[in-house]
Amino acid sequence: MIRSFYVFRRSCLAAVGVVLAVGASLSAEELRTWTSVDGKQLTASLVHADSTNVIFKMKGGREAKVPLSRLVEEDRALIAERLKVGKAFEIQPMPDETQAPRELDVEGGPRIFQTPHFQFETDQDVLRGFIAEAARVYEGTYHALNGLPLGLKFGPPEGDTHFRGRFMNDSEFSAIANETMGTRPGQRVVGLYLGKEKELLVPYSSLGAVRKGTRLSLRKSSDTSTLIHEIVHQVMHEWLPVIPTWFSEGMAEYISAVPYQNGRFEFSNAERGLKETLEEQHRITGSVDGVKRPSEYFEPYLVSDAKWKAEDEKEEGTGPDLSSVVPAGRPADPDGWTGRVSEYRDSMLTVYFFMHLYDQRNPGAPVGAYLRMVDSSLGDTAKVREAMDQFEEKRLAYNADVERFNAELRAFQKEVDAYNERVRMHNQQIEEGLPKEERVVVGEIPTEPEPPKDLIVPEAMEAARVGGVINLSAMVKRASLPGMLQGRDLSRLDDEMREAYGKIGIEIRYEQVVFPLVNGGDKAKIEK
Repeated sequence: MIRSFYVFRRSCLAAVGVVLAVGASLSAEELRTWTSVDGKQLTASLVHADSTNVIFKMKGGREAKVPLSRLVEEDRALIAERLKVGKAFEIQPMPDETQAPRELDVEGGPRIFQTPHFQFETDQDVLRGFIAEAARVYEGTYHALNGLPLGLKFGPPEGDTHFRGRFMNDSEFSAIANETMGTRPGQRVVGLYLGKEKELLVPYSSLGAVRKGTRLSLRKSSDTSTLIHEIVHQVMHEWLPVIPTWFSEGMAEYISAVPYQNGRFEFSNAERGLKETLEEQHRITGSVDGVKRPSEYFEPYLVSDAKWKAEDEKEEGTGPDLSSVVPAGRPADPDGWTGRVSEYRDSMLTVYFFMHLYDQRNPGAPVGAYLRMVDSSLGDTAKVREAMDQFEEKRLAYNADVERFNAELRAFQKEVDAYNERVRMHNQQIEEGLPKEERVVVGEIPTEPEPPKDLIVPEAMEAARVGGVINLSAMVKRASLPGMLQGRDLSRLDDEMREAYGKIGIEIRYEQVVFPLVNGGDKAKIEK
């Protein structure tokens, strides 16, 4: 009797889908003896390092540039550790003030104008003086960001020679703002930076515009803080997709709180500006209640490798989850940001803390180190994107193979069914005593089709997996946020911020969480 042939173990493969929408040194280092691979030694402090070179400063002040590969493994490991926590970058000192050129060149008109770094378009004729006064705010903010010890050079978007701004009437602006952001009760949108269009929209009312005859002019006494906030976003456009919302909004609030006049930002008076902003905009003097703990901004990303590995291992047996690739571009309300007024206040307090109080010997250095690490991490995401582009070609070919295999598998199953039916009839004919020459010819056992070879995910993509998905934004945050902490313990951060603010006369009271008591009774308020 011939045995029937059945298929149990193999089923149709699923196609894989991928969706990609995606100076002074820091704190003065102690002199240390560094050793080269050929045994030569150098006593110096570390000024700056990257993946290629190291800059040392000798006791007399002379600097020396040494290829990283020339150092012994122990020294390279030490530098690698300092790079991980942002303590190997050269950052310029905090300026007392920054100043845009007092005489700004304004070209064009009457509706399209250019200044050294900005191009403005208006929906009606305006006086050149209007653009000159407005441009002073724009150019001043640009010079402020480039003058801070952030370690980066800010410039127009790639392919553009100027940042682009558009001034418009309030009704048109409101229509665009409502369509883009929706309405928020109790809040008035005074400017809108469109990341995709790389353009800053501002209504005339936000500028304090006044009409002179048939044209508009700008009052020199106008409050420019809200405009400065939006300009900060525009100038930092390149980094917006990969920095947390609390940080980008906190930087914008911090800069707009610094005393400003006629293109000049007075960073030496930043403390006064902070206190005035708390009093004027938030009605706060002395103590601030319900502040979000700074550690909460870091905890989602500064988790152990073991935890991320555990998250990834949950996916084992199913293959990499490539159907949910999170882009580096900012999704709606990232990091839990809702846009409440208190969130702007708390992010400003946190950024000011890292700019002026966290490392008072080197103001701004923690933020500068962080942004340098963000910039470096962007290069890593570029490698991931390149790997994903190459992987996409292989994925498409793999999916074509899957379709071919599934079609062959369906045909194979039909052949198996037909073969098994012939076996059944053949065996029945044997039992009935039918002569061999009259029995059904069973034929050869069907040949199982060859499945596609496994699709191998590139190592660069595997390294970018966070919690089971490829998340370029989280990848950058996870790699760069330690730079702001400068190697210090996250568990001490909340107390350090409260103590630092206490020394300048601001009492920080962290938000409380309410827990219901067991078996009824009053609720307990416990500080988070």
